[in-house]
Amino acid sequence: MKHPYGRVPLYMLQPKTLVNFAAQTLEFASHTLGYRDPCSGADTHGDRAKDAQTGLAIYSLNEVAEHETFDDCWIILYDKVFDVTRFLLEHPGGEDVVMEHAGRDATIAFRGVGHSVPALQMLDEYLVGILPLSERIYTGDGPCQWNTL
Repeated sequence: MKHPYGRVPLYMLQPKTLVNFAAQTLEFASHTLGYRDPCSGADTHGDRAKDAQTGLAIYSLNEVAEHETFDDCWIILYDKVFDVTRFLLEHPGGEDVVMEHAGRDATIAFRGVGHSVPALQMLDEYLVGILPLSERIYTGDGPCQWNTL
């Protein structure tokens, strides 16, 4: 029973972490088989401010920074906020690659790897919001616009 979970063998994990790992594994299997949780689409942030252009919920850099654990992993790509918690076990490069950027902007690392078009399209499933205009660098009035990428 020495299946590595990152760098720690499963038998050495804390019970809560082990349960979370098992839950994510089951969720991954269910997702792969096409089963969906009917409650997963529920909007738990209905009163959150929305961006006028995109209609997405607005999350600040400080709010995203709170989501930096294996159980709750958010990243920022091109000023958009993604909850990639469910994707960690699916990531072809391993969860460690994503966890290095948990709670932060991962755009440069994402671009550096040269992800495929299907990888970009797959991101839509994990999109939860966008940064406020004052914190954007790839969209809005920031120095690096989409048309320059």
